[in-house]
Amino acid sequence: MPFQAIDSEALILLRVLSGDRADRYLAEITLPHLQSALRAPSPRLDDIRAELRDPYSCVRAFYSHYAFARRGKDRAELGQIASVALSRIASKETFAEVLSEPNGESIWQAFSEICVERNRKNPEQLNQGLIAGILELAQEIFRHDGVGSIAQWIERSVMATDRIEAPFLRLVDIRGVGPKTTSTFLRDVCFLLNLEDQLDPKDRLFIQPIDRWTRQVAEIVVPELRDHHAADWVIAGKLAKYTRRAGVSGIRFNMGTTYFGLREARDLARVRPALRELLSEHLATIDSLQPEGPPK
Repeated sequence: MPFQAIDSEALILLRVLSGDRADRYLAEITLPHLQSALRAPSPRLDDIRAELRDPYSCVRAFYSHYAFARRGKDRAELGQIASVALSRIASKETFAEVLSEPNGESIWQAFSEICVERNRKNPEQLNQGLIAGILELAQEIFRHDGVGSIAQWIERSVMATDRIEAPFLRLVDIRGVGPKTTSTFLRDVCFLLNLEDQLDPKDRLFIQPIDRWTRQVAEIVVPELRDHHAADWVIAGKLAKYTRRAGVSGIRFNMGTTYFGLREARDLARVRPALRELLSEHLATIDSLQPEGPPK
C-alpha cells in the first residue's frame, strides 16, 4: 500500500506526544526505575549508561525491570527474587567466573532456593527458560568478547550493521521473553546509547513496543490502521514510518504516547476524547500565533 501523506492533525499529535510527554516518561518512569534496577548512583543519563554497559548490572536490570513485566501483580516480587539470586551467585567483581560457566544452571538453582525460602510458587515451565536464558545469553556473548555485556552486544551490532533484527530474534528465542518485552528493552537501550539514528529505517519497528495506548493512538494518526485490528508488528512498522516521515523520534513518540495513556487518559475509553482535547489546545495555540491580517 502506498504511503499516505500525514494530515496536519496527525502531524501535531506526532510532534506533541514525542515532546514534553516523552521527557516526563523518562524523568518519572524510565530513569528512576533503571536507576534502581541498575543500582546507578543517580538517574543522570551518564550514570545510567555506564551501568547499562556493565555486564553484571545489565543482567540484573533485565531481571528486575523487564523480565517479568507481563506478570501483573507478581512482577515486582519475581524481579526482586531474580536480582537476589544473581547477587547470591556473583558480584560485579566475580561475575566473569559465572560467565565462564557452560550454562545458567547456577542462577536457576539460586532462584529456586529463594522461592522455597519465601514459600513462593515457582513453575519451571514459566520461569526456568527466562532465568537461565538471560544469563546464558550473557555467557554466549562473553565467549566471543570476554566482557559479556548484553547492552554492548546490541550496541556493537547496530554500529557495525545498522541493524537490530538479529539481537531481537536472539532475545525472543529465549523461552519466556516475548516480543513486547524485547522491543521495550531494545527501545530503552537504543535511547540510552544514542543508537536510534544509526538504525536502518526497516529495523525501527523492533524498537516500537505496542501497548494498549500506542495501539489506540496509532489508529488515529495512521489512516491505514483505522477500522482494522492490525497485528502489533504491523502497527510498529507503520509508526516507525510515520514518525520518521514526521521528523520525530520514534522512541520518544512511543514513550510519550505511553505516558499520555497512563497519566492523562488513564482509561481506554478516554483516549480519543483526551486526544481531541490535546489537539484543540494546540490548534488554539497555533491560531493565536497567526497574524490577524495585513498591517494597516
